[in-house]
Amino acid sequence: MKKTLLIFLILVISIFACKKKVNTSPGSLKKGSPEYIMNMGLYYLNQGKIDLAEKELLKALRKSPNMLRAYNGLGIVYIYKRQFEKAITNFNRVLKMNPGYHDANNSLGLIYTELDKYDLAKENLLIAANSSTYSNPENAYHNLSRLEFDKGKYKSALRYVNKGLEIDKNFAPLLNMKGLIHETQNDFNEAIKLYNKARSLLASEDVTNLINLGRVYSKMGNKNKALDILEKALAAARVNNDRVIIRRMIKELEK
Repeated sequence: MKKTLLIFLILVISIFACKKKVNTSPGSLKKGSPEYIMNMGLYYLNQGKIDLAEKELLKALRKSPNMLRAYNGLGIVYIYKRQFEKAITNFNRVLKMNPGYHDANNSLGLIYTELDKYDLAKENLLIAANSSTYSNPENAYHNLSRLEFDKGKYKSALRYVNKGLEIDKNFAPLLNMKGLIHETQNDFNEAIKLYNKARSLLASEDVTNLINLGRVYSKMGNKNKALDILEKALAAARVNNDRVIIRRMIKELEK
């Protein structure tokens, strides 16, 4: 799996996974307390300030070594840094403290997917998806579908997409994933319909969604529409690798 896919999956964690937002602001906590420092670390993590997040979360754990959310936050920090063994250690620590904290299973599933450890990835994602206490099983179903899709198991990928959509029919990553499956089967009209539905549900333009749309319009021979969409994607892109991909697509269309 390419780095860009992992970045996309991390964004799924941060943008789509939590229906219930956790307050990460230090707020009225006592300044300098372990909880205050941890919340500063989580705040920096949400802001994408990864090095500052790591520093504060480690500082919090030195003061109080039993804070589950700090270990989970560090795990996400190390996913961003691609220090996967450190991430695995932290998520396993979370699960040792609370076996029902299934965000850790979901994150482990993403890491093992990246490391091409299919069985471990699937095991952790299935635990999260099938838990009656996990608040975001649709997120785990999305990651299961991606895991199967990347192995060429399209029927299995579609089954997991549909199971997730039974839980939340408006979960944009699942709609995008379903569009990708239909695109692979050359059902371009249905793919566009699904990509556009996902787009309509997002608060802001998503680069992956726009790339998908632009690619399908290109396959259908609608070059002008593809260019319009890809130019929007280029304007929205924040990751350099995304910009490289989009520029290459635009260059091909302009020949």
